[in-house]
Amino acid sequence: MNTKKNDEKQKSDNDKYLSNSILRGLEVLKMFSVENPTFSLAEIASNLGVSRTTPYRILYTLEECGYIYQDSHTKRYGLRPKVLELGFTYLNSLQLPELAAPYLKRLRDETGMSSHMGILDGNEIVYISRFPARSVATVTINVGSHLPLHATAMGKCLLAHLPEESKEKLLSELKVLQIPDASKVEIQELRDELQSIKEKGYVFHKGEFETGIWSIACPIFGKNNEVIAAINIATTQHTANEELMEEKIIPTVCQTAKEISSFMVLTI
Repeated sequence: MNTKKNDEKQKSDNDKYLSNSILRGLEVLKMFSVENPTFSLAEIASNLGVSRTTPYRILYTLEECGYIYQDSHTKRYGLRPKVLELGFTYLNSLQLPELAAPYLKRLRDETGMSSHMGILDGNEIVYISRFPARSVATVTINVGSHLPLHATAMGKCLLAHLPEESKEKLLSELKVLQIPDASKVEIQELRDELQSIKEKGYVFHKGEFETGIWSIACPIFGKNNEVIAAINIATTQHTANEELMEEKIIPTVCQTAKEISSFMVLTI
């Protein structure tokens, strides 16, 4: 109990260093999406739960810095391409996409299926590299996409190989994130599945996340045998069958993951 109180006091002491303007600026940038590409001042203020005067200076600053724009006719705000620099700077600092690219390209060519790499981002997985299949029937997902950690093949791979303390922390957060009227996540069932994944070393999803999409994922390890990423192949069920996946695709994905892991240990 004393440790918990000390942690809470430390957090409270550190809160005085937080910049509300920066926090709100980041919240504004995170509002925009494919479904909601533009917002009015009133909508932004409403989403922040503040009056219209509060976000005006933030929006003006972001606009001056080149991260957003305001349409002169509609007066609505939208993102400028410069925001991509924030994400790409982070990805480049990791070196993972560049280092793994030859392996993912080869994996795509050998299997004929789209290959991807993802990393942990909170309780989600973010795609940091993609090599789409050359066939017409391909799985489309963009670099930078975020998907639920517990519902995706790569996400479960990462979750399964995390240290126990980190894994249990994320599982406890899943309980809080349960959404009414949505498919309920049974934590104990997920925990059992993760143990099985850890023992096998890979995940084989057959439409669990999206109907008709099959995916095989394996973890990528860095120094000290810590999981740092995951790779997968994804395809439509019409272009594959279980025999092909079991006999050829799974061994190919697992071998590629081992090769990337060996390389990462030496370079990162």
